[in-house]
Amino acid sequence: MIDEFKRVAINNSKVAIIEGNNKITYLELIEKVSKYADYLTREDSGIVAIYGHKEIEMIISILSCIMSHRPYVILDNSLPKERIKKIIEITKARLLIKVEEIDDLKVKCLKLDELKVYQNDRIKDNNNDVVYIVFTSGSTGLPKGVQITYKNLTNFINWIKKLLGNNNEYIFNTANFNFDLSVADIFYALWSGKTLIINNTDKLMNLDKANLIVATPTFMKMCLLDNEFNDENYSNLKNIFFCGERLDNKVVKKLFDRFRGLRIINAYGPSEATCAVSAIDITKDMISENNLPIGDINNLATEVEIDNGEIILKGESVFKGYLGSLNTFSDYHTGDIGYIENNKLYLNGRIDNQIKYKGYRIELEEIEKNILLIDGVIDVVVVPISNEDNTILYLKAYIVGVKDKNIIINYLKKILPSYMIPKSFVFLDKLPINMNNKVDRKLLENDRC
Repeated sequence: MIDEFKRVAINNSKVAIIEGNNKITYLELIEKVSKYADYLTREDSGIVAIYGHKEIEMIISILSCIMSHRPYVILDNSLPKERIKKIIEITKARLLIKVEEIDDLKVKCLKLDELKVYQNDRIKDNNNDVVYIVFTSGSTGLPKGVQITYKNLTNFINWIKKLLGNNNEYIFNTANFNFDLSVADIFYALWSGKTLIINNTDKLMNLDKANLIVATPTFMKMCLLDNEFNDENYSNLKNIFFCGERLDNKVVKKLFDRFRGLRIINAYGPSEATCAVSAIDITKDMISENNLPIGDINNLATEVEIDNGEIILKGESVFKGYLGSLNTFSDYHTGDIGYIENNKLYLNGRIDNQIKYKGYRIELEEIEKNILLIDGVIDVVVVPISNEDNTILYLKAYIVGVKDKNIIINYLKKILPSYMIPKSFVFLDKLPINMNNKVDRKLLENDRC
């Protein structure tokens, strides 16, 4: 896998990455990566944690880990410090590369410019080794680490390069690097010799250059709030790759109204299957469908089956297993309800309490179990509140016991990402029960308690 990147980068003076007003060429990138990779190969072993946000140095750190065959985990600066500490504890990371400053962590910390250079090229090669670990919400109350191997990532790169083609020169990144949607733009761009545009501000700098945007529907809804977001002002934009959450018809219709000849790709895949496993071009005649397809079964990254209504994934996309678990996976039961019709794959809900909110996967039980740790809380249920298009607007917590939302919020801010903290709180004497003597979540979601 790394040899392919080397072929793209060596002696290439083309700009590889743009971040705001900063840029780096492929030649400069490969020189830096080779130096730091050599240090990582010689100096230590085990998982490398990388702390920062969306700087060029984050990409350099990622590539250095790949070149040195060191598994990495991204710690975004938006995460609470307690969650960062927990991830370091779970991963047993022995080195943290600080792209941004952070203190009070019990791990060896270095900045990129502090790494020594040994000038030695010793690369191991085992496709079953872990290349990166991405943490997702866990129903146990703790985040869980998804281990993706070199085989998984190589398979994904080959699939997405074929899917997106070779005509996109500027690829616009929207997702934080600890969110696996960023795998699509980073690796498609850099393994194809294209220019990756990192978006790290609300100003969407350099968006006008982009030929391809990799985004969630939530991000695109934000863009569409601006009436100037159209093909007159963004004439270079020809493709949008959607993944991470449900794409609704209204977003598609607005995009087709504003951009002539736009290619809209709707993709699907859990973190456990390397970002995405299916995709399909959304055409104008699909706008009238109540449920847009998420894949063409003739163009899949891995095997997809439907078993009792559940989407099951098999093959080279499926992850090695969760960090710390002895269980390995030959197939992955997604928990997603789906069906195949006319060679198209459709998604039709969940069999559990997992949701997608703003592109992030959330186990509602993780939020609930952390709230239950607060003194005075007797019981709690967290539910998603959606609009008529089934788009989740916010999370709502129904709590028995404590009746001060500030106590709840201040506690959760220390341990959970901001997108997992409920925006609305209702305090009850008891939770409603259905006929099966279980908490009536549907009643709460419809706000009829």
